[in-house]
Amino acid sequence: MNSSNGRALPKATLPELFQEQVAHSGAAVSVVYEDVEISYAELNTRANRLAHHLIEQGVGAEQIVALVLSRSIDLVVSELAVLKAGAAFLPIDPNYPTERIAFMLRDAAPAQVISASEHADVLRALDRPALVLDGPLTASAVAARPASDPCTPDGGPLAHVANPAYVIYTSGSTGTPKGVVVTHAGIANLAAAQIERFAVEPDSRVLQFASPSFDASVSELCMALLRGAALVLAPADRLLPGTPLTALLTEQRITHVTLPPVALGVMNPVDGLGPVTTLVVAGEACPVGVVDTWSPGRRVINAYGPTETTVCATMSEPLSGGSVPPIGLAIARTRALVLDGALAPVPAGVAGELYVAGVGLARGYLNRPALTAERFVADPYGPVGSRMYRTGDVVRRRADGVLEYLGRADEQVKVRGFRIELGE
Repeated sequence: MNSSNGRALPKATLPELFQEQVAHSGAAVSVVYEDVEISYAELNTRANRLAHHLIEQGVGAEQIVALVLSRSIDLVVSELAVLKAGAAFLPIDPNYPTERIAFMLRDAAPAQVISASEHADVLRALDRPALVLDGPLTASAVAARPASDPCTPDGGPLAHVANPAYVIYTSGSTGTPKGVVVTHAGIANLAAAQIERFAVEPDSRVLQFASPSFDASVSELCMALLRGAALVLAPADRLLPGTPLTALLTEQRITHVTLPPVALGVMNPVDGLGPVTTLVVAGEACPVGVVDTWSPGRRVINAYGPTETTVCATMSEPLSGGSVPPIGLAIARTRALVLDGALAPVPAGVAGELYVAGVGLARGYLNRPALTAERFVADPYGPVGSRMYRTGDVVRRRADGVLEYLGRADEQVKVRGFRIELGE
């Protein structure tokens, strides 16, 4: 077992943390999409107006709002607006098969669906009403809403740390996707850990590489917008690993990027990452050669975390290559337990299954209490009533406490960073 306590962090929701950053960085660039950029103050105002519109429609805490949107400034505005209204956002990649989108909407039963006119064909196929952001009626209605931060009558937040912040669908053992409900409780912890380890500064430019439906996109958003840095988005075709991604990194002066090893495998080591100073490798096992190839001249971190935690559970120190890249130590307020079949700790150097506990643990699976009880089990090593998540990942703890990833304990595989059951 290992843990890190770190400095005291505020018990605050993501929108509260963002609004604090707006007070410090109002004029700074918050989001960039191609040749369009908006300030923190403008992003906050746009999110506030949409949040007030959602609240007027009855959206609030413990509800879900589905976002059928491509990478765009409107996506970031909508995510913040949903959170400011007190609800949780469910990001749905509009390029997913219609059947999968339809399933997620049926299963999550969102209070509202937000989309854009460019996805009209998808919405027609689903026969699902939606709030179309660029529709003239919606646009004018939202523009008329207040620009102030939404709050309760006494000035408090509309959601608390125990309320859901987002829902991400991941593969299920039966082949049926399952929604993971993640609260605000681990957001401040995630942001603080990654901002420090990745050396994110106010003048940093963080690329939103991950699909909107992948929880790494939450990490990218938090490390940028909770530090006063710029979050850079781009069309999917400009993110293709190889020449398109190289050109984008250089053109947009990207300093921080998170990529799965499979993407790095088709990048040119000579100039493949342009001005990037911090490379985070995540989403799948990191091969030996990746760090050897990409660490010269930049900071390389290997990060690990299942969807059932708030994105990240462990991180390595900056790596320089020469050995199997470890997944590091648990981040602050998180515990990584390596246990045997009887839930007893295994000695250093012996393989065991990884269990994760701590502030970032998800609430569980949406509308699946039996599965939640099966995977989120009582933590015999934590406070009374606490839980730990059985990851299904096999690891080994080195003598220095650092974890090395060995493989899966089941038949799941990783495809471009997504955990997939063979049944699906």
